Amino acid sequence: MMKKIFILGQEGTGWSIDKDRYYTQKAIEQIDGYEITNNIFKADIIYAIWWNKLQSRSFKIFNFIFKKKIIATITNDLSHQENLVKGLVNKVDMFVYASSKQKIVLESLGVKSQRLIFNPFYVDENIFKSLNLSKEELSNSLNIDYKDIQNKVLIGSFQRDSLGSDLSKPKWQKDPNMLINIMKLLDKDKFVLLLAGPRRHYVIKQCKKYDIPYIFLGDESYILNNKDDISINSLATEQMPYLYNLIEVYIVSSKSEGGPKAIPESLLCKTKVISTDVGFSPDLLSPQYIYKSSEDAVNQINELLKDKIVQESKVCDFYSFELFQKRIKNILNKVIK
Repeated sequence: MMKKIFILGQEGTGWSIDKDRYYTQKAIEQIDGYEITNNIFKADIIYAIWWNKLQSRSFKIFNFIFKKKIIATITNDLSHQENLVKGLVNKVDMFVYASSKQKIVLESLGVKSQRLIFNPFYVDENIFKSLNLSKEELSNSLNIDYKDIQNKVLIGSFQRDSLGSDLSKPKWQKDPNMLINIMKLLDKDKFVLLLAGPRRHYVIKQCKKYDIPYIFLGDESYILNNKDDISINSLATEQMPYLYNLIEVYIVSSKSEGGPKAIPESLLCKTKVISTDVGFSPDLLSPQYIYKSSEDAVNQINELLKDKIVQESKVCDFYSFELFQKRIKNILNKVIK
């Protein structure tokens, strides 16, 4: 008998959670014995690709009455939400974790190993890849004046790091101050920060304050007027590989992450990346590319920029749609037993 799956969670912005939903649905649609339903009442399994949605009062009432099988995907590192997860331990049939750090926290909260399963956030290897284009061709495709980046080292940062509720304040999880501190230590005549994505208000204002050279790929008038640009400066996924291929090094500066996807996106594009010790950075990167301070980060950047340095990673062990779909199938089969 065909089992029906209701996928719970979406943002409506086309960014991370929406991509998770898209690829999860795509995977399930190709697995025999399962089908997607848009009617939660008809579902045999609730697949929450955003676990926080299980906390809503309406869902709690719904599940108390109908008692569906529940799969919860952990989307962050849980460092500040452990109490919320504790309330789900006995209500969720399967927890899906994306990193070893998440697994450790879930085990500490009492989740048994038989209700834990690994599935890293999927990044499309057919989109994120090395492009056979020159720097000039890449900059032209992105409407960047090549003269502005010629003979420069481009450092990339493509994340939302300002609070949606107050665009003048930093999103603490992303720690844009670490990014700024790193850029302050780099040679301003040599390095340029390439910024993309919405809600970069805080970091752009800090760049102006400290005279850090930067290029923002978007409509900067929203930043100047302190207006939300979430619907204006969000980039299509298909544009992102051009950005990764254009830069020399991507910096992950976060204090708290479930991923971030920027790490596998960079690695799949053959772009060098350094990161703080968050999310699945220790699962994908060698220890020498995980930094603890801005000074440490600068040393790593300079080392990576040396000729013939090849950054080793484990990205190919995790990222293919075939592997992702096999893991989804395994998750569903375990829950339905």
